[in-house]
Amino acid sequence: TYRAMQFDGDAIASLTMDDRMTIANMAIEAGGKNGIFPFDPRTAEYVDARVRLNGTKASYNPVELDRDQKFVYELVVELDKLEPTVACHPDPGQRKKARELGNIKLDRAYVGSCTGGKTTDFVEFARVLRGRRVSIDTFGVPATPDIVHELQSTRWGEKTIWEILVEAGVQMTENAGCAACLGGPVDTFGRINKPGIKCISATNRNFPGRMGDKESQVFLASPATVAASAITGRITDPREFPGN
Repeated sequence: TYRAMQFDGDAIASLTMDDRMTIANMAIEAGGKNGIFPFDPRTAEYVDARVRLNGTKASYNPVELDRDQKFVYELVVELDKLEPTVACHPDPGQRKKARELGNIKLDRAYVGSCTGGKTTDFVEFARVLRGRRVSIDTFGVPATPDIVHELQSTRWGEKTIWEILVEAGVQMTENAGCAACLGGPVDTFGRINKPGIKCISATNRNFPGRMGDKESQVFLASPATVAASAITGRITDPREFPGN
């Protein structure tokens, strides 16, 4: 607990910056002090692009791992053996495989905020929902205004990502930010205001009352799992809905 978590290995190079940000974000929920990724060419490309975009004149020096760095322990994860997973109420550590939770009926689905509201998150959300309809109340909250613009301008065939989601029945908001991820006042977009509501959410925390009513239940999952579950109205393994 409260130690730095470093993620490294052959698979890291294939992860997008959004993927890395999600994992680093969730390192805190795992009890870590922070989540660290090596500074590789993809990171350099991302940072340099941001520097040019913002007109930043200051230089930067990447932080490298010390040669004599000592680790408390190492955990090896074989990614080809991972399955879609859900963190069950009321703690992010209460994880189970999505395919084992098909008996849990849902009232609401939510994708957004810092953890699940990035452009690639919504693209994955739309990949499952394209040409389909949600069967429960479903909310989408982009993390930043730039992401709102990207979703409304990036086309997938004849329609934008935003249009695909709206046509699938997702209630989207242009007011980027946290919204119901942190509860907020009763008029907060997507907030759970009734006891007993079960929500599947691509956010980072599911403590009692986190998204509103203290008697509600929140299950954390990936955007793809949230999309599949929004279609069926129960927790669903996204592999049941091959992507478009």
